[in-house]
Amino acid sequence: MKRLLFLLTIIFLAGCSPAATPTPRPVFKIYASSAVQPWLDELYRCADRNDVLLSVSNDPASADVSLRLGETENLASPAYKIDDEEILVVTHLQTGIGTLTVDQVRAIFSGQVENWSELGGSDVPVEVWKFSEDEDIQLLFDQTVMDGLSSTSTARLAVSAQQMSDSVGMNPGSIGFLPRRWKAGNTHETYVAAASPVLAITRPGLDDTLNRVLACLQK
Repeated sequence: MKRLLFLLTIIFLAGCSPAATPTPRPVFKIYASSAVQPWLDELYRCADRNDVLLSVSNDPASADVSLRLGETENLASPAYKIDDEEILVVTHLQTGIGTLTVDQVRAIFSGQVENWSELGGSDVPVEVWKFSEDEDIQLLFDQTVMDGLSSTSTARLAVSAQQMSDSVGMNPGSIGFLPRRWKAGNTHETYVAAASPVLAITRPGLDDTLNRVLACLQK
């Protein structure tokens, strides 16, 4: 009987003792330009496998990791290539255009072509779409295609890759450019403007936990 009471006392005391506090999961801030948003899903999966939490930031300067297309000028932070992506020039299907040369693309985006019939396409006006000058995809397009020429002043501004895809797909006569992963709907690929690495740029001195997440993400 004494032994039974002793065991019951031990069980009671064990049940009353406070539960162990779980170790908090590390949290890292992540920024992704609109062009590389499709890679965020993969990054979240890799973070979950490594017991890490991610918090999305709208400011690349404050982020622990920034995902983008291509390198920035004077890059001083560690950068890891996680994939490759093609930048496509796309048109609405009703332009009646098959493929374009780089000279034709340059002429269209600089405003030298006003109607698709000038290039053997449909008799519809050209509607050019572009991104803001500081977007990674716009910088790549200017470097690889425009050869110092400015985009036409009548170009419409897309604030995201999603808007670019939707706008070109909905407006007859429109032309724009997108990462291949964003091509969808009523758009037609007319020219491959560039092939670019998708980079994860980190702040110096981050711990091995984040390095394991990035290693999982790399192709």
